[in-house]
Amino acid sequence: MTTTSRTGGEILADQLLIHGVDTVFAVPGESYLPVLDAFFDRRDALRLITCRHEAGAANMAEAAGKLTGRPGVCLVTRGPGACHASVGVHTAHQDSTPLLLLVGQVARGTRGREAFQEIDVRDMFQPPMAKWAVEIEDTRRLPELLHTAFRTATSGRPGPVVVGLPEDMLQESADVQDAGPWTPARAHPAPGDVDRAHRLLAEAERPLIIAGGGNWAPAGRRALTALAETADVPVAVSFRRQDLVDNEHPHYAGDLSTSVDPRLVRRVGDATHLLVLGARLGEMTTGGYTTIRPGRQRVPLVHVHPDPFELGRVFVPELAVAADPGAFAAALAEREFAAGPDRRAWREAAHADYLQASTPDAYTAELDMGQVMLQLRASLPADTVITVDAGNFSGWAQRFWRFRHARSQLGPTSGAMGYSVPAGVAASILAPGREVVSFVGDGGFLMSGQELATAVQHGARPLVLVVNNSMYGTIRMHQELAYPGRTIGTDLRNPDFAGLAQVYGAHGERVTRTEQFPDALARARKSGTAAVIELVVEPGQITTRATLAELRAAKARTDPPAPRQPGD
Repeated sequence: MTTTSRTGGEILADQLLIHGVDTVFAVPGESYLPVLDAFFDRRDALRLITCRHEAGAANMAEAAGKLTGRPGVCLVTRGPGACHASVGVHTAHQDSTPLLLLVGQVARGTRGREAFQEIDVRDMFQPPMAKWAVEIEDTRRLPELLHTAFRTATSGRPGPVVVGLPEDMLQESADVQDAGPWTPARAHPAPGDVDRAHRLLAEAERPLIIAGGGNWAPAGRRALTALAETADVPVAVSFRRQDLVDNEHPHYAGDLSTSVDPRLVRRVGDATHLLVLGARLGEMTTGGYTTIRPGRQRVPLVHVHPDPFELGRVFVPELAVAADPGAFAAALAEREFAAGPDRRAWREAAHADYLQASTPDAYTAELDMGQVMLQLRASLPADTVITVDAGNFSGWAQRFWRFRHARSQLGPTSGAMGYSVPAGVAASILAPGREVVSFVGDGGFLMSGQELATAVQHGARPLVLVVNNSMYGTIRMHQELAYPGRTIGTDLRNPDFAGLAQVYGAHGERVTRTEQFPDALARARKSGTAAVIELVVEPGQITTRATLAELRAAKARTDPPAPRQPGD
């Protein structure tokens, strides 16, 4: 272990290397110049990705955490930098993603005076915003507290940790031993809990597994599939966790998300037993807490989650197990099950429903997004990384792309716009051998599209599909349904997205008709650089299941007639 005198910046850089970090996403700031100086001497081992906005940098680090299972690391400066990066912290919290946000801070002697750009990191990011927020005041404690930060971000329910770094602390030198590499603390299932869960699952007539949560290890994903096969149980996944199970596996039943198949919702209601592995059962997964209602359930619910404080907080399970969901699936998969023909028929019907729901019908529009998705499925490798932003357009990727490989879906369960482009850049940097396709709306692209410059600078090659309907589509849909004829604030006047991509040095094309897409896709993939294809869709093509006109008509049929007014 190194014990020679080093600056705080050098000690920090050495700890990152010890903990297996090879890439850091950053917007440079004067408050952490000693760290940047230390990176210079370690630039062969520690890659610094210079981003164009702190929100983009934080989203890249969050995507890195999803993709690798190790904490993504982001470096920003005090005040404005920390505020901009906070969106990535919120996403990491709601998505249970390991993340380490390092914030350069004002000098210790000026703290509390509202010094230039000062913000209290501990107050701003205190739980539940982050799992832990700390400011390191003593240079000698850098190894200790950074080790704790990595361990905290990955133990139990993974999440974000924020570390404040006073600039004078980073300048000081100290003789201190390096820490050892972090290892996560994970709870393993008790044999008695496995016994009881086995009995409930074995006795169930129509069981259903719902899997979700963040940071499943590869072995845990394999165990989930093995359990489904051994017990012959269909597996549904929670919102934006479709890459937990090969979607073409005969036990896959679909995803409980914004584009959920109504038949899957009914299947949840028809189930006689629910085994929930890792999922919190949040608002999106439960359809606004209606598919599965808070409180005690009408059927046995076994809820396995790494955070004991999550268990029983909203739903009252028959059996609550604080354990790593993958480890629990592995233990349960070792048991014997005597699944009969009725259970097999239940499982086969669930997968058949999914296959039908994930096959798009023809749509009478000049540009049919369903056909675009079929072309992507036919052209792209099965291990393609798909990133999605927030918005109705994401339904096409969520519903019609069939996720085949682990860690191939990067999307914010927090519903944060501006995520997809930075996530795509990060994925292309960290997994250069895989193709990356980023789905984003016209509104979301203009929140973070400048990170195309980051992609070009660092050789990243994501393909960005900008679905352009000239409006904030999700809000427009709700607005037209709730306040018909009174839309305001949702129309967008957009730039030439293909031309904008070219200005950044990326490949850019504009597609307005379905038959144009295959050739545009081929050219983008061969361009050798980041690429943007602008997909111009009709404003009425608002969801994967209905147009705006159809939604209005359905609402008119279900709404009660307006009361008669005096004089009518």
